[in-house]
Amino acid sequence: MHERVQALSSFVGGLRAGVYDDIRGPLVLRGGQGIGGYEWDYIRGALRRRGLEERVVLHDRPPVLAERAEAHKHREENVLIADLGRHDDQVFHAALRLHGDNELLLDHQTGQHTQGMVVVEAARQMFLAVTERYYTHRWPERRYYFVINSLATTFENFLFPVDARIRYLIQSAELSDPGRLEFTARVDIEQGGRRSARCEVAFTAFDTAVLEAVEYRRAGRAIDHVLADTDVREAEHAASSLV
Repeated sequence: MHERVQALSSFVGGLRAGVYDDIRGPLVLRGGQGIGGYEWDYIRGALRRRGLEERVVLHDRPPVLAERAEAHKHREENVLIADLGRHDDQVFHAALRLHGDNELLLDHQTGQHTQGMVVVEAARQMFLAVTERYYTHRWPERRYYFVINSLATTFENFLFPVDARIRYLIQSAELSDPGRLEFTARVDIEQGGRRSARCEVAFTAFDTAVLEAVEYRRAGRAIDHVLADTDVREAEHAASSLV
């Protein structure tokens, strides 16, 4: 961990040991990714017990998360999009938000930087959230199913678990058929005045009623193929056993 960053447990441990008792203040404390309301309350309690509340300034504004129906996530800790806003008809922006229990962090973390799959998932959630909030509401009687046609990601700089911004540019939007909305877009992840990654994506939002039938038929074909392949393998195994 970088010398200018402390883990939550290390900072609170220092508080309890009296490391900060003599500070004159104000000491400004910023939370990195993974520090939420629960953790801030923990810090406040530790400060209160040492009588340091007036000498430490907490930057603890909670982010406004994309809604469940926008990010397409059932669990709050897996939502990566926060403070979503619109600059103009083509450009949208948001903050990247990482919860300590995010599904992408639980079983993979190397070094100080954030893994690349977080970037890919953030890009996916960004195009979902923008489309759901600013486009699909035009047809409230419809529900949409999203299909990625292509997704290309270029990694340019390490992304670290501190503040980062997401910039979303719609390059084309075909909205003439409400049953099939087609988009191409560019998603930039920026941190510290530099671009960390860029994703170029093309996707289609289908009316659920239209796509479910297509998906069902294709799932049936996949199952037929698997079963037919299984029958062939079993027949070959039986023949080889006889030999």
